[in-house]
Amino acid sequence: MVYFLIAYSIIKLYLILDIYQQSHYHIRDYFKFFINNFVFNDACVLIAGILGAYSDNIWLIIFSGSYLILYCLFYFQLKVKLVFSKRIIKLISLSILYIIAVSFIPYANPYLLLLIEFSIVPILYLEGLVSNLINRKYIISAKDKLDKYKGIKVVITGSYGKTSTKLLFNQLLNVYHSSIQTPKSYNTPLGISKFINNEYIDMYRYLVLEYGASQKNDIKRLLDISKPDVAIVTEIGFMHMNSFKTIENVIEEKMLITKNASVVILNYDNDYIRNYPLKHSCILSYGFFHGDYNARNINGGAFDLYYKNEFVIRLESNLVGKHQILNLLAGLSYAHYKGFNLERLKNAVKLFKVEANRLELKKYGNRHVLDDSFNSNLKGFVEALRVLGEYKCKRILITPGIVELGKYQNEIYNELALHIAKNVDVAILVGYKECKSLYEKLKKYNMELYVAQSFIEGYSLYLSIIKGLDSSALLIENDLPDIYKRGLKF
Repeated sequence: MVYFLIAYSIIKLYLILDIYQQSHYHIRDYFKFFINNFVFNDACVLIAGILGAYSDNIWLIIFSGSYLILYCLFYFQLKVKLVFSKRIIKLISLSILYIIAVSFIPYANPYLLLLIEFSIVPILYLEGLVSNLINRKYIISAKDKLDKYKGIKVVITGSYGKTSTKLLFNQLLNVYHSSIQTPKSYNTPLGISKFINNEYIDMYRYLVLEYGASQKNDIKRLLDISKPDVAIVTEIGFMHMNSFKTIENVIEEKMLITKNASVVILNYDNDYIRNYPLKHSCILSYGFFHGDYNARNINGGAFDLYYKNEFVIRLESNLVGKHQILNLLAGLSYAHYKGFNLERLKNAVKLFKVEANRLELKKYGNRHVLDDSFNSNLKGFVEALRVLGEYKCKRILITPGIVELGKYQNEIYNELALHIAKNVDVAILVGYKECKSLYEKLKKYNMELYVAQSFIEGYSLYLSIIKGLDSSALLIENDLPDIYKRGLKF
C-alpha cells in the first residue's frame, strides 16, 4: 500500500504546488485554501487510504490504492495551470525527496502522505526562506540598474485600471518616443526586477512600470526599488479589503507614489483621489466630470478631448467601454502637457488595444460575447453591465461576483444587484459560497437566476438558454482562479 500512497502524494504535488504558486508563495493563503477545502480534497481519500494501509486483504489494498490514484487525477483540472518555473522544479525535487523519506516512517507514513499538503509545509517554508534570500540579490541588481537609468520612469498604481492604463500609456508614448512597459500584470518587486534585469532599458526614452499593492507597505517596498518621475493613480476602491481592512488604508497606500514624482497624473472622477489633501506643484487631473482634462461627447470609442473646458481634439478609438476611454485620458493628459502633436494620434489611437479578457467583444454570428473575465471591481462591473444593457436581445450574465470585499461586501452587492437587475435578463452565478451574498440580493428582484458549481457548468447552461434564439448577448464578468474556489452548495 505504501507504493500507492507514494504515487498518490507525487501526483497530488501538482495541486499543492499550483495552489502555492497561485498564492504567490504565501503560506497563509495556501493554508487558507486547503483548510477550507479539506472535505473536498481529503475526506474520501483519508478513509480509502487508511482502510488500505491497515488491511491485510490484497484486494482491498489494490482497490483502495487504485481509488487514490484515480481520485487525484482530478487535480489536473485546475483552471490556472502550474507554471514550471525554476522555483517550481526545485520544489518538485525537494518534495519528492521528502515523500520518499517520510514513506519509511512506520505507523505515521499513511497520514503524512495522505495529508501531504499539510505535512509538506515545513519544506515549503524553508524553501521560501532560501528563495527570499536569492530574490533579494535579484531585486538589488534591478534597483542598481534603475538608479543608472537616464530616461523617464512612469509608475502607475491604483485599485484597478492600472494594467490597461499602462498598456494605453505605453502605446501613446511610442507614437512620439521609444518606450517599454512591464508585461502583463508584472507589478510585484520580483516581477518588476525580473523584467528590468532581462531588458536593455537604456535603449528606451520611457520606462512604464505598474506597482501593485494587496496589503499595507507593498508600495513602499516597490518605491525602495525605484521612485517615479511621473506618477499615475488610476482608481481607488474596494479591492483586497481582507488584508487592507479599511478604505483609508487603501488610500494612503496608493497615494504614496505621488510624493517623489515630478509630475502627478490623477483620476479626479474618483472621490477618494480628488479629495486627498495632496500638495504638489504639477498635478494633471482627468475624468469625465472632474479635472482639467475631460472626455466629452462620447459615441462608442469616439470622444472629444477638452482641457479646462476648451476643445482640443476629437479622437476615434476601438476601445470598448467608457472606462477604457478614462484609462486613455491619463496618457492624453501627459501628451498635451508635454506639448506633443496630438494630430499624430488621430490614426494611431485607432490601433490602441488593451489585453484580452478586459471587456473584449467577440462575435459568433448573432451571438455577442463581452469577455471581461480577467478580474472584477465594482466600477468596471457596472460599466460592463451598462454595455450589456444596450443590446436589444436576450442579455445573459455569468459571474462569480467580486472577491475580497471584506466588511464592505453587503454595501457593494446591494448596489451591484441593482445594476444587474436593470441590465440583465438571466444571471448565472458561479461558485456557491463565493456568490451566496449576491444571490440573496438578486432574489429580491424576481429575475431569472441560476447557480452553477463551475464556469463550465454555467456556460453549458447559457448554451441551453440561447438555443433557438435569433440573437443573444453574454457578459462574462470575472473568472476566479482555483485559489478562491471553496464552500459547499447553499
